Amino acid sequence: WFQALIRTKSSELSNIMKDPRCPYPVSLMIFAKKILNLCENPGASFDGIAFAVGHVIVRVTAQVPAAMDFVLAEFHRSCIYTVPKFLQSFKVTNRANEYQKLIGYREENGKIESTDSYLDRVESYMKLYAALVQTEIGDIRNPHGIKEGWAWLARFLNMLPANKFTAVALEAFLKMAGFALFQKYRAQFNKMLNIISNKFLPALKAKGNADVYMIISKLETYLEKKLYLKEPNGRRLEVSLSSRLHMA
Repeated sequence: WFQALIRTKSSELSNIMKDPRCPYPVSLMIFAKKILNLCENPGASFDGIAFAVGHVIVRVTAQVPAAMDFVLAEFHRSCIYTVPKFLQSFKVTNRANEYQKLIGYREENGKIESTDSYLDRVESYMKLYAALVQTEIGDIRNPHGIKEGWAWLARFLNMLPANKFTAVALEAFLKMAGFALFQKYRAQFNKMLNIISNKFLPALKAKGNADVYMIISKLETYLEKKLYLKEPNGRRLEVSLSSRLHMA
């Protein structure tokens, strides 16, 4: 019944975007922003919601292909690690708060949010992005599917440094998409995991920062327990989207 609900919701959203009474680009922008706004207050059931929203995105973009460009643009605007991209602070500015804003920290009433708050949001964005790339629905083509997820992981490990921010992004991505990536790429995916184990984690540990111990532990647990062999909770769409995707 839940998959039927997703089909119905996706059809409704597609029809709204095709409605000539609303300018087409505006409809696409609203859809993309509504999707990404789900990452603002994720809650305990967010993983399941992310998988469900992945299905909605793929179904909607099958009917309205241009919508995927808007969704991806909103991902990249909201979270640079979905590109993936990393900005070196010394290349940008000497003022810490300006650099923080450039990488996605928010400022309210002249005060920059905490790193914990920022990373909570990064984790949610990465989970939703990973849920999207691993989504497969019968004969419906995902225009940003598992091949793009594989390319993202390769670029990430090749281009981005190991630090607390990138480690949180990587762990969130693997938690949601690692199972599907292993099912698809097997030995090649294991090579990626070896890079994480032999290069990324040692580089992260070498920084000697106490605030990275928890994310190091999560990544080590993922590798040691081979959690990519276990299908993630929520991937089979057991949760309800309720009314979180209204376009109003």
